[in-house]
Amino acid sequence: MKKKLFVLSDVHGHFTAMKKALDEAGFDPHNKEHLFVSLGDLFDRGRENMEVLRYVERLKHKVLLRGNHEDMLEDLLNTGEMSPHHYRNGTLTTLQSFFGRYAGLSPDGSVDFSGKTRTVDRLFEYLEETRLYFETKNYFFVHGWYPRDPYRATPEAWRGARKCRFTEYYDGEAPFPEKNLVCGHMPCFYAYLVDPKRREEDDSIFYGNGLIAIDAGTAQTGKVNVLVLEDELVG
Repeated sequence: MKKKLFVLSDVHGHFTAMKKALDEAGFDPHNKEHLFVSLGDLFDRGRENMEVLRYVERLKHKVLLRGNHEDMLEDLLNTGEMSPHHYRNGTLTTLQSFFGRYAGLSPDGSVDFSGKTRTVDRLFEYLEETRLYFETKNYFFVHGWYPRDPYRATPEAWRGARKCRFTEYYDGEAPFPEKNLVCGHMPCFYAYLVDPKRREEDDSIFYGNGLIAIDAGTAQTGKVNVLVLEDELVG
């Protein structure tokens, strides 16, 4: 079964930019032949996190991968503990978007989610829907990179792989056997590190040998890249 895929990554709470990019790419959420594919990191850093969540919740035809920011969100929901990396990565802004201005944050840095059960449940429902990876006949989709044996790797190995940057692993050779690897996590304007012909300020989709990197660095650029593909689903 062939589908038209609209692939994006690292939206980071920028709903307006995401919706604009999807509209310009021709995405129709009511068209069952159109498949929304997120490579993860839908939240944090931006201020429209709840709008992103509402939009994704309404989609009937979607694939959601887990990014490292989904890991951080799940850790926070489970423990209620804010750590330095939460502050560095915009988690407080995300909480305010989901739970209101004060977001239950205590002076000791902990978060009280009592009385916010419905929103917490919605977030867990979203997290439970996220996948480690997604593949079609000709493409293999990940957040950052993939473990050595992706089909047998443990969830913990995948958690580590989500933090990996394509610029650290791509050497000009096709990285994934027989399929094109599509990834996010590392902004495309760093692709000059692996391609001397690439301009440093170029945030457009990077097409390498068997590799497509799509993260537009939205938190810095305000732009979302949408990769449009047609391919057959597998499995």
